[in-house]
Amino acid sequence: MALSEVLIVGRPNVGKSTFFNRLAGKSLALVDNQPGSTRDLKNYDVEWNGSTFTVVDSGGWVPGEKDSIAVKIGEMLDKKVQTATILLFMVDALEGVTPADGLVARAIRRYGIPVFLVVNKADEFDRRHEILADFQKLGFEKTFPISAVHGLGTDDLLDEVVSVIAAVGLKTPLGKEETNRPLRIAILGKPNVGKSSLVNALLGKKRLIVDDLPGTTHDAIPVIIETEDDPLVVVDTAGIKSQKQQDSRIEKLSSQQAFYELQTCQVTLFILDGEKGITHQDVTICRIIAEAFRPVVILINKWDIHPKGAEQANAERIIHRQLRHLTFAPIRFISAKTGKGLEEILPLALTAYEESCRQIPTRKVNDVLHDAVSRHSPPFKYGHQVKILYGYQRQGHPPAFEVFANHPESVTPSYLRYLEDEVRKAFGMEHTPLQIIMKEKKEPKETRRAHHKNRNKFKRTKPKGRGKKIG
Repeated sequence: MALSEVLIVGRPNVGKSTFFNRLAGKSLALVDNQPGSTRDLKNYDVEWNGSTFTVVDSGGWVPGEKDSIAVKIGEMLDKKVQTATILLFMVDALEGVTPADGLVARAIRRYGIPVFLVVNKADEFDRRHEILADFQKLGFEKTFPISAVHGLGTDDLLDEVVSVIAAVGLKTPLGKEETNRPLRIAILGKPNVGKSSLVNALLGKKRLIVDDLPGTTHDAIPVIIETEDDPLVVVDTAGIKSQKQQDSRIEKLSSQQAFYELQTCQVTLFILDGEKGITHQDVTICRIIAEAFRPVVILINKWDIHPKGAEQANAERIIHRQLRHLTFAPIRFISAKTGKGLEEILPLALTAYEESCRQIPTRKVNDVLHDAVSRHSPPFKYGHQVKILYGYQRQGHPPAFEVFANHPESVTPSYLRYLEDEVRKAFGMEHTPLQIIMKEKKEPKETRRAHHKNRNKFKRTKPKGRGKKIG
């Protein structure tokens, strides 16, 4: 059931994202004092007095601006307004009515849908009537003074929103049915590698702003993609820069949001620039993804400039050598611009996720370990003969296996990789991160020997000279 949409509009830096975060109850939209922090649309379903509707945060917009980002924000808003039920036109009480507010007011009046004038930063209760009188010149009947930071006045505003939605007659379900959470896929990479272009191509329409300027995306933007089976949530994140290259607070907050999405997603799409090749920053992001222990698909974008298959084979060898932390990850060569290879991405992500969810019975795990040890025994190290005793798979995903041995500290990294390869091949886990965790477990004979040794150590002995007759 489609929910009614409430779109927040206004010029830059009036508090739209702060108000959006207030309604969501958490920091979903990036907030900064620098104008233009928000650029793409961000949605959240809000429940109020038994009704549910979708609140949409938008970028700061002033009609007539010629900047490329501003033009694209205006084009996106023009399309979004056509599906909105209510517009919340936000202004700044501290700055008063500005010429930019007048331009926005004239532009949104032509859409013919209900508009609420929301006067933000109206914290001084005694001056509210004076503030509202100043904004009457904009010509909107319903005006609501609020404070997005402190939550003042939001109750009256939401009550009116719910009543107007009910009067319009659109469906507002009283409660959302419990459903399985959709698979969440996060797209990571350095700036200007084509993350937003890929989301738009997968979605089949221009949902996100795309520009040649690096760092166009600031927020982490989730987009729902309908598939034949279940919907997927694909999250476009801001380009990750090294800490030395982060020049502003916005870039730092954007990187933090990207890392948060990496920790909360089920699958990661790691995008590289096929035109510029692998850089030091790509290697850094590779290590971060590997440490997060998430299934990942490596996508080489802009591959329409490399038509020859020999170049692709050479590129795969380079990727495996330089991104050695993600040797398990499948590699696909794509072009978000031409559509090359896009049909393989989502099925491959689903396959990687399904592999990460497999739970193997303990009996089968031990059969594979026994066969692996019989073919290749653990090497001697520090004078110890390592004996693999048994193992099992931990609960949860991605998969992790605990293997018990008499001297786990003597197991070499190369032998751990050998066991990992054997487990991957045996259980079809070739495209998911996998851990082999060695634990110490003494054999029964060693345990009894140690027990007797400790018991004899503390055995009471008879003192010399006691009990002899004197004289």
